[in-house]
Amino acid sequence: MRKNLCITLGVLFSLFVHAQDNSFLLYSFKGNVSVIENKIETKAKIGKIMNSTAVLKLSDGGIATLICNEAAMFTIKKTGSYSLGQFKDSCAVSSSSVSANYVKYVWNQMTSHGEGSPGSNRKMFMSTVGAVSRSVNNIWIDPRLDTVNFVSGDFPLSWKSYADAKEFEFLLYKNSPTGTPHYKTVTKKMKVPLSTITSQLQTGNTYYWTSAIKGEQNDELKVINYISKENFENMLNGMKSSGTAYESEAEQAYRIAFMLEDAHYLADAYKYYLKAATLKPDTTTGRE
Repeated sequence: MRKNLCITLGVLFSLFVHAQDNSFLLYSFKGNVSVIENKIETKAKIGKIMNSTAVLKLSDGGIATLICNEAAMFTIKKTGSYSLGQFKDSCAVSSSSVSANYVKYVWNQMTSHGEGSPGSNRKMFMSTVGAVSRSVNNIWIDPRLDTVNFVSGDFPLSWKSYADAKEFEFLLYKNSPTGTPHYKTVTKKMKVPLSTITSQLQTGNTYYWTSAIKGEQNDELKVINYISKENFENMLNGMKSSGTAYESEAEQAYRIAFMLEDAHYLADAYKYYLKAATLKPDTTTGRE
């Protein structure tokens, strides 16, 4: 029994030690940066994973940004040699962090060697994605449209029809998803551009919308939050300032696009994805 207890304690101790260890991924660096592991010094390489015993060495002008435990990102700017074990406090992630999901996505992109095109799995790391399901009626609305935070632009509210229908009703409710629709229209297309209904929206209000085959009902409601430009700009500035010390314009655009999509600003996210693709067509944070 004593032998079994010792084995159990040994296993638990190893698990405890492992749980206390942090993993670090080198996201980016500038200048002369090297890594010391097991007393062997090598040149830094983007995407390298290190544990707490590794030492990061920065020469004059050197800057390095690391990701800890797939979730926290921090930057070292001063010349010197740093044991990564001293950065355990930098591994903590605030519950209000706007970039936590993006950092997890970057870690996956830089460490995964599986199949699929770069960036194709980004939605796995977003809170915008819900379960895909078909409602009891003949209309299907993408779960990513469950909530749309709208500021401006020409973003379409779209759906699919399982029936061969010619006309559809679009219904908009203000503040409450019940009662008489605030706005109602009939269309032959399976989409309504938000730009065509902005005259029905007031900044700061929440609206509920749905679509149905003309003459039928659809109880599946989606949310539109009409956000003021001032509030959006404040949030966008926060996203921009949460970047790393060394980040290209294309990488910043892609990061902001990801964060905007994760925050349900789909129209604005699309603009930044286009900007990233224009600046650097292969930008998916793989950092090759």
